[in-house]
Amino acid sequence: MCMKEFDKDQLFGQYVVFAIEKQLCALSIKEVVEIIRIQPITEVVNDRDYINGVINLRGSIIPVVQLRMRYKLPIVPFNKKTRIIIIRNEDEGIGLIVDEVLMVTHIEDEQLEPPLEMFNTIEKDCFKGFAKVNDQLVGILNLQKVLYPEEVKEG
Repeated sequence: MCMKEFDKDQLFGQYVVFAIEKQLCALSIKEVVEIIRIQPITEVVNDRDYINGVINLRGSIIPVVQLRMRYKLPIVPFNKKTRIIIIRNEDEGIGLIVDEVLMVTHIEDEQLEPPLEMFNTIEKDCFKGFAKVNDQLVGILNLQKVLYPEEVKEG
């Protein structure tokens, strides 16, 4: 772990907290464009098996990432709690399929901790840090490492 990358001043603020399997994760409200219900997904052939396909969102074609597939978790049928979080990454919209969106919360810097050295559920490099929210540990996602894991590996 590289401690110089952990900067509490850049992490505190408002976050959308959601669940993938039993892991609680969060994205900065600044990264989230909108949250929508699951809708028909058109499958496309690609080299990243975790890209589920694309959706048509008000005339825009948005690739959709199934975070369960990304982390090699068991795939479960979508249900009424399943959501797509639309984020903007480098001027393109991308949808992230999550099991459930739980809340929007403010995270203060005293709630923040650096990424854990030993992390089994989801790759620790995908987290900028962790926050203690309502007595639960929430991982703050690093979108670049979640979306492009093969491009950000350090040699």
